[in-house]
Amino acid sequence: MSPWVIGFATLLALIIVYKLFKHVTGPSLPLPPGPKPWPIVGNIPHMGPVPHRALAGLARNHGPLMYLRMGLVDVVVASSATVAEQFLKVHDENFSSRPISSVGKYMSYNCQDFAFAPYGPRWRFFRKTCSVHMFSGKALHDFRHVRQEEVGKMIHSLASSSSKAVNLGQMLNVCTTNSLARVMIGRRVFNDNNGTYDPMADEFKSMVLDLMEMLGVFNLADFFPLLEGLDLQGVKAKVKKLLNRFDAFLTQIVEEHKIFKTEKHQDLLSTLLSLKEAPEDEHKLTDKGIKALLMLENGLDPKMLNMDEAARFTLQKAIPLCAHPRPRLSTHVYSSSLL
Repeated sequence: MSPWVIGFATLLALIIVYKLFKHVTGPSLPLPPGPKPWPIVGNIPHMGPVPHRALAGLARNHGPLMYLRMGLVDVVVASSATVAEQFLKVHDENFSSRPISSVGKYMSYNCQDFAFAPYGPRWRFFRKTCSVHMFSGKALHDFRHVRQEEVGKMIHSLASSSSKAVNLGQMLNVCTTNSLARVMIGRRVFNDNNGTYDPMADEFKSMVLDLMEMLGVFNLADFFPLLEGLDLQGVKAKVKKLLNRFDAFLTQIVEEHKIFKTEKHQDLLSTLLSLKEAPEDEHKLTDKGIKALLMLENGLDPKMLNMDEAARFTLQKAIPLCAHPRPRLSTHVYSSSLL
């Protein structure tokens, strides 16, 4: 018998049991308004091909606070600044932990990373560590040369390609990812034409592309958690293979840092390894926890779209200034500034 038939029959039986249980236990607390869910699949069909536009349309009909049932998962949508403030500021602690997807759970070593760790003392320790060693004023100053070098390489690539079209989004991706990687693990992870070729960088790029594809897959187990064990779409098997590749990549880098460690911390990984050895550390780090924190792919793609759009907007606004650029630049930019 087909696994899909078995899965559907199992799902149907579990939904019937769930409905009977809800009927016996009595009515639930009142929920926000929302579109009437379909049997079994809930409001998934309402999402359409462009979910964010569908949600905006539903909010116009049902209000800024809306309830949806996505399969067996309850979802509340806040679509106004006032309502969002209630979630993100007033009741922040109640909603700080992120929902866990199947892909996110495995790629974060079972929620041990900064993005998916549940809100609590350990998450606050992660935030403090990253804030002090990556985002503090001292850290930004210490790693300023990294950003300057990577931006310089990107500008060099743009200058050498001045006579032809360039993929600005791809260049920004390489620049920001290599800047982040050098701060975190002390090495570049994307190859370009301005540096030494590294075969590990090609492997990393391949893994990131595979992960982005997996993150975009509609996975039934995310909306029907009872089906996760059946792995009807093979998502779990693919993610486990991808995790093994990432784990091998990160393990090699961690071991290299252990062998060639220096007294002065030069990147986040060196700091994490020293914290692991600290006897007074109440949130004891393990190698697996360190590798989870070093999962670079957590923040790569979304910001690329924003930077691409920002560059496009800047160029549009700069067109009227192109008639007399040098006098204007001399007036508003110091000679010692990096432009």
